[in-house]
Amino acid sequence: MNDEVMITETETFRPRFKNLSQEFDHLLEHLVELLHQQRITQVKGTSLADYYAGPTMDRVEEAYFDRELYAEIEDYYTYTFEIAFSPPDDGMVKAMDRLIDEGQGHRVIRIWRNYLAHMKKPFWHRIDSRKRGFKMYPNWLESEAVQRASYEGLIEPIPRYKADLLAMMDDARATFVRAGASDSALSRLAAERAEIEAEERQRVRGKPDPRAMDDEVFWEVVGSPDENGTAQQIDDMTDRLARFKPTAIKAFDVHLQNLNARAYRSDVWALAYLLNDGSSDDDFADFRCWLILQGKDVFEDALRAPDNFDVALASSGTGGCLSLLDVPLLAYEMRSGKPMRRKKMPPLQLQGPDLDEEAFETHLPRVAEALQA
Repeated sequence: MNDEVMITETETFRPRFKNLSQEFDHLLEHLVELLHQQRITQVKGTSLADYYAGPTMDRVEEAYFDRELYAEIEDYYTYTFEIAFSPPDDGMVKAMDRLIDEGQGHRVIRIWRNYLAHMKKPFWHRIDSRKRGFKMYPNWLESEAVQRASYEGLIEPIPRYKADLLAMMDDARATFVRAGASDSALSRLAAERAEIEAEERQRVRGKPDPRAMDDEVFWEVVGSPDENGTAQQIDDMTDRLARFKPTAIKAFDVHLQNLNARAYRSDVWALAYLLNDGSSDDDFADFRCWLILQGKDVFEDALRAPDNFDVALASSGTGGCLSLLDVPLLAYEMRSGKPMRRKKMPPLQLQGPDLDEEAFETHLPRVAEALQA
């Protein structure tokens, strides 16, 4: 596979295939060097970024898709900084559509949720300011007239912000449906839309749980498998987690990601493959979430001795659990009213011996025999 993308007919750029945001910085440095060497020319009336970097970055993103670097693409469109109030741009929409087409709908749901959290923040700020009403600050250098004009300028766009935000939430819902979102996720999105429509935010009531998020509290929040299915368990978990402080919710997220990484092992993948009669990379991600939802004892036992796994636990299937990874994001927004900046974790590295699919039954003979009984 060619590692270079074309800038012009004669010049190329070699991506590092680690981080799309950093690729842009590296590309600009490369373009400046090419300009100094007179290997490209500055087009009058345009910048290097507009004329060269934009089209080249489109090709870089295409190369990321070709290599199925979906996590890196999700990270690129999951903003951790303030962004202008507007619908997703065409490039982001195109990328989300392709992610869905390539079976990555769960990533698109997370991208949209993060985006909506950023969009709701300035809307609720204006609503809260309107509720408080105008207040004169004598210590400010501006006159009352200037301060009042600033306040009115903050309040006046509320109807437009509301209309635009509702339209974005409708677009998000349509995308959620295409991405295969659960009924629970769609219901929660509908409830959030109703809050915007009513201009009344339903925040978590009462004082937050003061406990630190240690291992015991983490598993308490996860709870036990619900007789109504994993979607209900995940929904209830979100409500439980939202009762904690934002710092504890962030700690829950780190703990969750660490467990996910611990289970990224070849023998656990073999277990997922046998239980589900096949398991792609995405199926295995789903399985690891399902395994966490079974509780601490089942999770730890599965990692300790995968071949002793009780296959009856998976009789109802192990799919539809990827939304577990969204729980901290939702809970954080419910508690703080702000999007959560997820801690950057090391890329997942598959642990354990390299096993061929044909060797899975040999590696886990007890599980294979139990499934054939």
